[in-house]
Amino acid sequence: MPQDVSFFLPFQPRTNPEADRARERHLGWAAGLGLVRGAPALRRYRGWLLTELAATAYPDARGADLDLVTDAVCLGFPLDDQFAGPAGRQPDRAARLCTELAAIPYRAPDARLLLDLPVTRAYRDVWRRSAEGMSPAWRHRAAGHLTRFFRAYVTEALNRSLGVRLTEASYLAVRRDAVGTAPCFDLIERAGHFEVPPAAYWSREVRTLTRCAGDIVLLCNDVHSVEREEAGGDPHNLLLVRQRALRCSRAEAIGHVAALVEERARLFGTVAGRLPGLCRDLRLDAAGGAAVAAYADGLRSWMAANGRWGALSGRYAPEGAPGAGEDDGDGAPGGRGAPGGGPGITGPAAGRVPPAPPGPPARSAPVA
Repeated sequence: MPQDVSFFLPFQPRTNPEADRARERHLGWAAGLGLVRGAPALRRYRGWLLTELAATAYPDARGADLDLVTDAVCLGFPLDDQFAGPAGRQPDRAARLCTELAAIPYRAPDARLLLDLPVTRAYRDVWRRSAEGMSPAWRHRAAGHLTRFFRAYVTEALNRSLGVRLTEASYLAVRRDAVGTAPCFDLIERAGHFEVPPAAYWSREVRTLTRCAGDIVLLCNDVHSVEREEAGGDPHNLLLVRQRALRCSRAEAIGHVAALVEERARLFGTVAGRLPGLCRDLRLDAAGGAAVAAYADGLRSWMAANGRWGALSGRYAPEGAPGAGEDDGDGAPGGRGAPGGGPGITGPAAGRVPPAPPGPPARSAPVA
């Protein structure tokens, strides 16, 4: 697997001193909910270093805050397992699960789940903890990001079922939601107990930083995971899109993506340098300016963490190698890799979404 590609990432990863504690606590949480079933699956799950990704992405989070972001980041991988194999080509089935997930932030915390599965129970728990102490504006924004993330699974299933030949623009349009970075970036504020003032968050500068960081995550992941997507006949990978469109080699496609990573990283640095001026122009107080700076630091930590994780995780090992996503009877074959999605863990006995009943597919909750 292309894990030894060198990317221009001028962001240094930092160690979280509570990483080991958070790992063991998360493994117990995932097993207790039925997201990971059986010792072999648990060993693979540990080998993918998902909890290390979360701890490095939020290096200053401690205690319950670190536990929350660890559960939230790692949860995307069992979710992705729901769409491994044929289910990933059944839009009606995807819509049924994703409609239920998208509705969770809009319901009362104790509302009954209409589709009661380990993954829906887990997302309900994570959302309840995420929303604690946050303003209505933050909850509205975060719910919208989750809705778009879940909806992207339906779009991907539809693309696979129809054999859509993606262009670079159409691929990025869905992948930017499917990669799941927006919900992860919202948790920078939740874990840090601050909120970026709306005028700053929706400014061109902060939105550019957020877009650059999200693109860097998805571009690096596409390089690391390309052989898995190719083997599974999944068109959702920029390298595969570029190779088909330009009739270029794999090495040339990797070079193109690496150049895009460098372009985004340099733009991030340039725009980040404008943040003090933005804060002055918006007349933010000291707390508001500190929140903007902390959010930008959180994005840096995410890019650094993802870069290191992609190079080290057993998630991208060849099939049959230690830590690879092979099925041994306790979990499903591995799926895609990203902060919001990855290799499968939850087997059928643990609660895959059943086929949708006859009739039109369910509609997703409205975008916030």
